[in-house]
Amino acid sequence: MAIDKKLLKEDTDLNNFGREQNAGFVKTISNFVNKFKTSKFPGGRPKKYTTKYMDNDAPVGGWYSILKQWYIDALSQSTERMELYKQYGFLVMNLSEAIASANIYSDNTISGAIGGLENYMVMIDESALLVKELEDVVKETEMRTQIKEQIWDIAREMTIYGDEWDEIVIIQDTDNKFWIDKLNQLPREQMYADVDERGAWVNPEYPYYQKRDTYDKSPIRFDWWRTIHFKLGRGVYGFDKALFANASLRLGRQLLWLDDSLVLGRMSKAWMRYAYLINTVGMNADDAWEYVQKYAARVERKEIIDRETGQINPTDSPPLPGKDLFLPSGDTPGSTADIKVLTGDTNISNIADMLYLQAKFLMALSMPKAYVGLEGDVRGKATLTQIDVQFARQVRRKQAALVPGLKEFYNLAFILAGYDPQSFSWEIVFPELNTTDELMRWEMMKLKGEVAKMFVVDIGNVNDEWVYREILGFTDQDIEDYGI
Repeated sequence: MAIDKKLLKEDTDLNNFGREQNAGFVKTISNFVNKFKTSKFPGGRPKKYTTKYMDNDAPVGGWYSILKQWYIDALSQSTERMELYKQYGFLVMNLSEAIASANIYSDNTISGAIGGLENYMVMIDESALLVKELEDVVKETEMRTQIKEQIWDIAREMTIYGDEWDEIVIIQDTDNKFWIDKLNQLPREQMYADVDERGAWVNPEYPYYQKRDTYDKSPIRFDWWRTIHFKLGRGVYGFDKALFANASLRLGRQLLWLDDSLVLGRMSKAWMRYAYLINTVGMNADDAWEYVQKYAARVERKEIIDRETGQINPTDSPPLPGKDLFLPSGDTPGSTADIKVLTGDTNISNIADMLYLQAKFLMALSMPKAYVGLEGDVRGKATLTQIDVQFARQVRRKQAALVPGLKEFYNLAFILAGYDPQSFSWEIVFPELNTTDELMRWEMMKLKGEVAKMFVVDIGNVNDEWVYREILGFTDQDIEDYGI
């Protein structure tokens, strides 16, 4: 049956709710929003990315040359954006270290210390007029869109891929008020920034467009207020700043290959086997091998499941490993049958190379091994609080990358409610990663207290005011308030 292309196009358009809406409705919102807009859509000069090719000679022959060329080709990663998205996705879906690292970064980006703030907050300056009304706008928008429930997924996608696009869907209620109703995740593989060869926006009013994989190939252009682009870095795209970019992407693939080879090695070389020495005295070479083959067929593993009934039938033949050896033993008179045990590869438990790559991969991610349950060194666990400080800096960078997108989101919410977001002070505040900071502060106070006790009790005859001031760091007011 022939496909009606007109109906197919109409069906495709209907399935893109929030994009192919009534043109008059979109124009009305555009005019309303543009009244409050004070600057063009921010942009930057993007980098130019080209695919790198390796100038290697073709393999001459032999398994080593072929394997070497395959390895070089596999490691010569493309820097094209779409190809890198696929590689990031493959890594996070197949490598447990990558999955755990992405989740841990997202957890720490969104949530603070246990018992503290569990999500970001919109803080409006109390000196602003209509603070209560503005806070109500924030609450209503968050309730409608469930953005706080989605922010973990947004942070995870941005961390893994460097880019996350979301479409803003706006509705008009019965009171003729505009509200952000929901966020639709847009496929990053179809999203493009409309910039020229110099990296400047072609039309800041429509900065992004989507190329759909449908019959209708015409791009969908988004008004500047209809999309939020969460990204890492300062470029037009953030894929080159993603968690697995550069060294960690290459190390992750190497780790995957080594992990597969480790399993294959154990399956093929770790098993204990038997060598059956069959007495073939008096037989010529051909007769001896024929006799050995008949003997092997008699003792090999036999099927014990009836194909017709599915019942398990007992068998007298022992289930021996499939790769046991059967050898004739009759070259000299007096030879006897025997069975020798062939041990597996004794070096199979040596996984130092696996641990080496694993450590390098986590180091490229700035991920403490103890966070993913891989730290076996007691000394490493004892110094975890020091490692936390560096990890916290990495997480704060992820938090900072979310702020511009969230600012765009709440700016639009205020504008739709009739408030100019530049007429009052407000900010996005993420939870502080203060567990280690507090721990270090309390440890320092404990140490100061022990030193003060040593001067006052053990040494004695030390001026109390000097101890307060020089050891405990009290000010004159502190000494007056808390001194004895």
